[in-house]
Amino acid sequence: MSDKVDQPLEDIITFEHDDPDDPKNWCVQKKHLTVALASLYAFSGIFGSAFYAPGEPELREKYGVSADVSSLGLTLYVLGFGLGPLYSSTACSAFIPNIAAILVFRFISGCATAAALTNGPAVMADLYPHDLRGLGRCNALCAFTAPCLATLFGFFVAARTHGSWVLKVQFFFSVAIWPLFWVFPETYSPKILAQRASALRKSGRVNAVAAHEMYPMTMKDIIHGRILRPFKMILYEPILQGATIWISITYGILYFYFEMYSVVFFVQHDIPFELCGLMFLFVLFGMVLSVVTFDTMLKISERMRIPVVERIDPGLPAEETQLKIVIPACLLLPASLFWFAWSSGPGTHWIVPALAGIPFGYATLSMFFAFTAYVSRTFTLYASSASSANTIVRSIIAAIFPVVAHTITDNVGTEWGISIFGFISLALIPIPFIFVRYGPELRDRSRYAREARQLAARLHRP
Repeated sequence: MSDKVDQPLEDIITFEHDDPDDPKNWCVQKKHLTVALASLYAFSGIFGSAFYAPGEPELREKYGVSADVSSLGLTLYVLGFGLGPLYSSTACSAFIPNIAAILVFRFISGCATAAALTNGPAVMADLYPHDLRGLGRCNALCAFTAPCLATLFGFFVAARTHGSWVLKVQFFFSVAIWPLFWVFPETYSPKILAQRASALRKSGRVNAVAAHEMYPMTMKDIIHGRILRPFKMILYEPILQGATIWISITYGILYFYFEMYSVVFFVQHDIPFELCGLMFLFVLFGMVLSVVTFDTMLKISERMRIPVVERIDPGLPAEETQLKIVIPACLLLPASLFWFAWSSGPGTHWIVPALAGIPFGYATLSMFFAFTAYVSRTFTLYASSASSANTIVRSIIAAIFPVVAHTITDNVGTEWGISIFGFISLALIPIPFIFVRYGPELRDRSRYAREARQLAARLHRP
């Protein structure tokens, strides 16, 4: 058998035009099922992160630890998001009566959900490569509504049962949905073509080879091209860097809120403990509002021209035109933070800080959705690596914020403590304007975006 690079053209397996095995050409029902499973996978993993938070007070009392130590259960779980998938750890953390062991297995449980966070945007990119509205909406919705819903239910569970039941409920939820993932289809085009080529070789076409298999990878290539690629991308890709900074800060603030809501509403406003989770309904309403109005806002942003920043000739490419929707959200986030900060004291009615959750929820989901879609469209087949890099940084930031929450507010109070994050978000406002102005050049110069386009071209016949 000749070397792969010498294979005749007719034995190179690629996708034909309108090929039914190409994920982009799947029927609507199969696409919807795949998106639903990917979103449910992400929801279940992220749900477990915040469901722990309402049980912290009882765990502190039961094991005699400080607030900083108990918050490590949330921190380590989120930190595990960035360090790779394992499994079976949820059961251990649910039934071990020891705070140190609980913290260890919370970290491992977080690792088990890593694949859900990194693969979701990549799956969307495989299915909807040219449609911003089809990229990551369900995944983004799950990534942010899951912890809010988890906290809402977690306060009721923690108030009506023992604190350890927040861990047990997470375990039972994971067991209930686990069988669904046996029907999850493969969406990565190179993998599908490799499977097709393998089947053809078994049927007698011994020279059949997938297009990307003509360039076999050594172990060094795998390490540098797959394992290290996310780290290289975050170091050298400005688009990924800017999007990751915004998403990480936003996600970190959300987890900061999980610690702060009990302080603001339970301690400072005397809201019954089991009702504190209801305050997240305002955040959820803002997120739902983002989804409902997104198409309308997208059309408005496409027609809107930003003086000085936006070029007239040539016009903006579709990627930057649709990214403009993120600018109002980036302005709204710091406004919502200052609103929440300076109405958090006991002298203000509780409804005022609660209402600040609406613009916060709208801004966080809109930014996450728009930036994730922009990154996925930029790096296409490398979207999973970009998502992995984003998840690593986002998880580290989100892991740090709950730990520092009590320290910051104990020293400067909730007003200035929350305002610190408002000032941070203010400093990040130039990022989307830079993308709108210089995004086309940044994408053209991007090594990984160029490689992904070249690889995609080899997978399809002209």
